[in-house]
Amino acid sequence: MIKTFRKYILLSTLALTISAGSAAQSPETNSELTLEYCIARALEANYSILISGNTLEIAANNVTYAPFLPSVTVSSRQSANRTELRNYNQDGEIEKSTSASGSVVNGANLNWRLFDGLAMFATREKQQELLSQGEFSFRSVAENLVMQISAQYYSIISLQNKVNLLYELVSISQERYNQALTRYNIGSGSGLEHKQAKIYLNSDSSSLLQQKENLKNAYIELYRLMNLPLDSRHQIKDTIIPEPQLDVAKLFASAEENNTTLLSLKAGEKIARLDTRLAKASRYPSLDFSAAYNYNFNQSQYFPSRYNESNGLNWGFSLSVPVFSGNEINRKIQNSRILEENARLIYEKERQSLQSELYQLYNIYSNNLTMIGFEEESRESALLNLEAAREKYRLGSLSGIEFRDIQLSYLNASDRRLNAIYQAKISEITLHLMAGELFRK
Repeated sequence: MIKTFRKYILLSTLALTISAGSAAQSPETNSELTLEYCIARALEANYSILISGNTLEIAANNVTYAPFLPSVTVSSRQSANRTELRNYNQDGEIEKSTSASGSVVNGANLNWRLFDGLAMFATREKQQELLSQGEFSFRSVAENLVMQISAQYYSIISLQNKVNLLYELVSISQERYNQALTRYNIGSGSGLEHKQAKIYLNSDSSSLLQQKENLKNAYIELYRLMNLPLDSRHQIKDTIIPEPQLDVAKLFASAEENNTTLLSLKAGEKIARLDTRLAKASRYPSLDFSAAYNYNFNQSQYFPSRYNESNGLNWGFSLSVPVFSGNEINRKIQNSRILEENARLIYEKERQSLQSELYQLYNIYSNNLTMIGFEEESRESALLNLEAAREKYRLGSLSGIEFRDIQLSYLNASDRRLNAIYQAKISEITLHLMAGELFRK
């Protein structure tokens, strides 16, 4: 399949921008995945990208100089005829005769529209705008894919941290169970305590298995987005580090200039204006030039010379002036103007929606950044309480229920911190996506 140069340039630019300053390592040589490699691989092999790239190639193929060029056709026809006649006279004798004829007709025709109310220029511009719209559509698919890859990548990191947290929790529950069982065996503890400790240990182990399942499924989804074998075995060893707080005014200013959806709608406005120009072009006369060359050769036994041959060139101009068409031209122009106004309104509506979504998401992003600090403090306090509770429980000065409450308090504080970091990062990436900065960071 022949790929368009423009598609390769666009795709290469996206991939290189994402991975600038960092070489993406292939999992064939390194089992540790990086975000840069995941994005580069997805931009190269994801099925949505490939399908969108083929659609872009069709749009590029549709940009031609055909509206300005003439059409030339060549035709040729050869025929032959053979007839046998039988006549019966009065004596019953048969008189036979045969006649044969043949002809060859060759021709070449040229038709060229020289003027059509400048519709050919509007058609050419419309083709280019449709290509631009196709490029924005391709870029939108690529941006959303990068967003999906990034979200899945950081989700795996968050899930891995939760798995590690649950391993820690299970270890603590196992320690508590061992202590409760020891007390029960030496007669200093009740059977209820060690049974309750076993229930908590089983509960934490079950939560760990569930979280490990979620982590495994998250890897499978990442492999699907990257178009890797779903049974691949790779690891992500990374941390989530949010950027310094973004400026909402700069984000919105960038969105107005670079948001892919707004750029595509802007191209749609231009296409609507060109459709109006095409409708208006029907009011003007059209001028066509045509030329033809014909060659004829006939053969027949009945012709005096038995052969007949002719050839010649003819050409001419034809002018067509629209006078009245039942107001169809005016109707088409009116409808085109309405569609042009609708295209403008759709752009303004999307711009307003984008601004609203961006501001709302920015509030969520800011709150998550603030929550990271709060939850970090809560986690540190909960960890200190847990360490103190472990010692008290070992000495027998803290009940099992009180110990479990402190244990769960540490788990919840740690989980809230991980969620805040993940949500802040996802909000940050989405803000860059809405601002059209995902490939310009």
